[in-house]
Parts: sequence; structure tokens; C-alpha cells
Amino acid sequence: MSNSIGIKIVLPQSTYRALKRAAEQKRKTESKLAADAIRAYLKPSPRPHSLVGLFSDDVELIDAITESTMQLREKTPLRVTR
Repeated sequence: MSNSIGIKIVLPQSTYRALKRAAEQKRKTESKLAADAIRAYLKPSPRPHSLVGLFSDDVELIDAITESTMQLREKTPLRVTR
């Protein structure tokens, strides 16, 4: 037994036509496709990666790290040629 609740929504004709077309393409009912879209909309967005933007407020530090890395790269090549 399903715990479903029926609702009535009013859509612009163009939106309904797009919904109907998408439902036909995906071989779903219009109500199933609309419910899937609502679930996707309500799904919490993934947590942003904790390291992305970690140093965005410390430009000087990033510049110093980059400069140090480039100097080390000039002194010590990655590949040793014989």
C-alpha cells in the first residue's frame, strides 16, 4: 500500500507540453516524472569539497608556495637524463 497524496498543479501550456514530451521519451507517466523532478529538486546538494577555496583569502601564501615550487623545479628536474 502506497502513502501517496494527490495534488493538482497548474502549469503553463508550454511547461505541460515539455513535461508530456519528456515523460513520453522516458516512458514514464507525467505524474511519475513530475514526482522525480520534485525529489531531485528537494535532494540536498552535495557538500562542497572542504579543500576547494581553502586558501582563497591568503593570496600571498599561494604566491610564495608557487614561487618556491617553481624554483625547486628549476634546480631539480623531474627526470634524470643519462
